Amino acid sequence: MKKFSIALLTLVLLAAFALPAVADTAPNEPLHPGAPGAEGRRTPIVAAIEKARPAVVSVYAQVRVETRGGSPFRNNPFHDQFFDQFFFDRWPQQSRQSVVLGSGVIIDGARGLIVTNDHVVQNAQSLIVTLSDGRELPAEVVGADPRFDLALLSVKTPKPLPDLKLGDSDDLMIGETVIAIGNPRGLSHTATTGVISATSRTINVPDSNQPLTDLIQTDAAINPGNSGGPLLNINGEIIGLNTAIMGRGGEGLGFAIPANQIRRIVTRLARGDKNSAYLDLGLELAESGRPVRGETGCLVVDVKSGGPGAAGGLKKGDLLMKLDGSPTSTIADYEMIVSSLVPGQTIEAEIRRDDRPLTLTLTPKTISETEALNLAWALYGLKVNERQGRLVLERPADRSPAQGLGLQEGDLLLAFGGQELTSRADLARAVLETRFQTTVPLAIQRGRVLHRTLISR
Repeated sequence: MKKFSIALLTLVLLAAFALPAVADTAPNEPLHPGAPGAEGRRTPIVAAIEKARPAVVSVYAQVRVETRGGSPFRNNPFHDQFFDQFFFDRWPQQSRQSVVLGSGVIIDGARGLIVTNDHVVQNAQSLIVTLSDGRELPAEVVGADPRFDLALLSVKTPKPLPDLKLGDSDDLMIGETVIAIGNPRGLSHTATTGVISATSRTINVPDSNQPLTDLIQTDAAINPGNSGGPLLNINGEIIGLNTAIMGRGGEGLGFAIPANQIRRIVTRLARGDKNSAYLDLGLELAESGRPVRGETGCLVVDVKSGGPGAAGGLKKGDLLMKLDGSPTSTIADYEMIVSSLVPGQTIEAEIRRDDRPLTLTLTPKTISETEALNLAWALYGLKVNERQGRLVLERPADRSPAQGLGLQEGDLLLAFGGQELTSRADLARAVLETRFQTTVPLAIQRGRVLHRTLISR
């Protein structure tokens, strides 16, 4: 027993003398690059994270949340909750401040430009961005495109910020190692690894009538707060922007917006040119789904006489494979490419006609308000007159979607595509912004009754 006590005392003393050496190193301090053995542990993943980490930011958006306060009689012992479901809309509204957590990545340090998700900053009253060095900077929204869940922010600093360039997402390999960095649950600069599980995924988005398409699927752990953070390849390049998870997280189902899609949309948002989203090639397309030598394209169903497509030589039945150098596997691809162009810009269209490859030159043009209203008639059978800040429907076209819904002459068109309407210009804008959707929500008033429904082509 005595020998055991001496041995135990010796161990305690040795541990006590060792404690100061351990305490000299902060628990979160990274091992110095020159420390013995460090190079042997610096894998490509470590190098990629070291390269990207300074450009990853945390985004804090302050938003006002409107909620129903509930029945004013809910504390009454005789209150029957059964009646709440009938009178819910009459309970008083309450508002409170809330903070939405998200991530972002600096893509242009000289101009202080940061890309993130639209759903992170949507309806934000103020934005704060926290940099990797701990600085907190106010941010402004340069532009956003909800259709692709992308937003561009800007911050002002006296010196350029560290940034990260967008890579190429067209050559991704299934099984390729990827890294996600972000601000999940408020834990900034959290890094997780996984592989690319699939590409060109389409998922439905809650409270949206338009799905997100052409997404990268990964099993790298993505949680609430990762939204807007980069998905990196093993070289530390941005190949995607984390945007969604399926389920409650931890299921290995995360999705990211491809880098090449981000590049096009961010270029347009940085220009501040909203009209570029309303360009026209005079084409009606359908997703063919028919592979041609391992590729898929969009089938040209119709070509408008006198439009840019007809002028460039496109014909009905052509298979559009690429536009301006990017694949057009889906109509969403086509929309994304067209929305990034500018009027008068010359682009190349790669097509297949009778299984022969051809390259044509096209020049897109801006769609006018009159053309947009004509599109509403052609697609939906909708024509309106403007009267004292209200849009009154004319008789719908025969055998049109509007007639199929039972819409009548004299109905008031209050909203289209989620946008409130007070003028023909509003309707033209709404039609252009939803022209690639197959189903669009609208609101109609007939007498004192309000109808909300969906209209499909």
